[in-house]
Amino acid sequence: MTPPRSRIRAITVLGTVSLLAIFGGCRGARRGATSVTPVATVAAPERARVAGAVADSVRADSMAGRAKAAGKDSAARPDSAARPDSTARPESAAREKARRDSVAAARKRPATKAASSATTRNCVLDFADSPPETRLLYTRLPDSTANTFIGGGFVGRCQGENNRISADSLEQFESAGIVNLYGNVVYEEPNKLRITAAHGTYLTREGRLFADGGVVATQLASGSTFTGPNIEYYRVMPGRPVSKLVAPNRPTAQLIEKDSTGKPGQPTIVTADRFEDLGDTLVLAWGDVIITRETIIGRSDSLAFNKTTQLARLVRAARIRSVDTSRAFTLNGDTIDLFTTDKKLDRVLALHSATATAKDLVINAERIDLRLKEQKIDDAYAFGKGRARAKTPQQDVEADSMRIVLSDQRPREVRAIGGAEAKGVADTLKIKSADRDMLRGDSLFAYFDTAQLATDTSKQTRIKEIRAFGNASSLFQIASKQGPTARPSLNYVRGQRIFVQFDTGSVRDVRVDSSASGLYLEPASDSLADSTVRKTPAKKPPLAPVAPLPEPPAPMFALLPAAVVTISRRPT
Repeated sequence: MTPPRSRIRAITVLGTVSLLAIFGGCRGARRGATSVTPVATVAAPERARVAGAVADSVRADSMAGRAKAAGKDSAARPDSAARPDSTARPESAAREKARRDSVAAARKRPATKAASSATTRNCVLDFADSPPETRLLYTRLPDSTANTFIGGGFVGRCQGENNRISADSLEQFESAGIVNLYGNVVYEEPNKLRITAAHGTYLTREGRLFADGGVVATQLASGSTFTGPNIEYYRVMPGRPVSKLVAPNRPTAQLIEKDSTGKPGQPTIVTADRFEDLGDTLVLAWGDVIITRETIIGRSDSLAFNKTTQLARLVRAARIRSVDTSRAFTLNGDTIDLFTTDKKLDRVLALHSATATAKDLVINAERIDLRLKEQKIDDAYAFGKGRARAKTPQQDVEADSMRIVLSDQRPREVRAIGGAEAKGVADTLKIKSADRDMLRGDSLFAYFDTAQLATDTSKQTRIKEIRAFGNASSLFQIASKQGPTARPSLNYVRGQRIFVQFDTGSVRDVRVDSSASGLYLEPASDSLADSTVRKTPAKKPPLAPVAPLPEPPAPMFALLPAAVVTISRRPT
């Protein structure tokens, strides 16, 4: 018996729908179907454009044929094939009505999906670019979803999303929104991000990729990379305006910045227990952070780096150190900010109990601001709550705030403002004393000898001159003629301005300008000498003419009203 034309057409339509579902990853002809699509193996998948061109017409034809079979059983009657054209018109009208109903239902379904896309986004796989040896296993489920298993290599994307996925094999569970990827996994968003790994899981409803096994995430715009055992990536989607990359388990980041011409600079290597990158703009790191940038190494408990403003902040137990011996310096603080201009580090600011160390210089203050040129410290500012202190081999300077000008990492000039005080070491070759010389004033300017450093870099920095301004006073020790073991004399002066000149590190001249006054003290003889020892009386010498008294070793004065007083240690 010859089957009716309507039955032949329905069988043909159903066959076409099944093939398209297998080759194009479509969901099926209609929702709510209870039949299971047969399993098939595909040697070469159909192109996506073919599936898109015929999907609507196939869906409408198949629904029309099934509506006709459910309504009238005319397709099952033997004489339906020989019926005249006039009797076929009702069937044509019914088919047209079913077509219109299916088109109306199809128009409603996309609107429903669009309304719910903010919370769910199922990935409909399009694997038209997969290699010819790709094998596919496709199973339809009663809830109109499907499980898909692909082997032999997979290259595709999620329809409607700007991404590209490839792997050796794949399995998709559409109802759960899970896509598992195995072997040589590559997830890529053009001009933005590429992730390679041994295994990956893509959660389609969350827009989240979990990759593990030798993961390398490359930000294509900058060339920065994150390398670690596993990485999570959250793509941009409704409710998430910027992407987020999370790298736990002690990964390594190589951050690259490009100049205005697009040329990449030297990479900054960062290692930490955990990373987060927000929109390829803000990088956060936690847990024993180690930063290596050219010749500078930083360390802290956490890090924040803004690629747009080029500002990096190290928080808690922060430390910056230069590994270049010719430019050696160290900076410690609770928080350290690093400022970059044109991809070069030019400023470092340490906050909260900061300490800076360079050649022949140690600075302590609540805040220390270092200005760099060619990776060398050019200026240092010490200020903030409490007192600022600068220590050199010969002088210790203390004030409310300071500015230290350096030359080749050594102090050239120190400017101390606000209750300034300088304490210096006496000439150890001439004086054996634990006491220190002292100079005070509202402000102090100290100048160091940089000429001798140019000829002999192994020498320590030597003080050349100190100037005290405003309520100035000085107390210096003067060596005794009896030798370095004898107690020195003391010279105390005060005035509005005091100028102290040094010679090979020891005081040479003290000049007091305006409202000068002072006091000179010599050590007294030892009053505790043993008086019980009987001394042999000496013979009295013959009387001789009385000679004039010798002059004192230095000017003696007490509260003199002179305008200018100069005390000199120049040899006679």
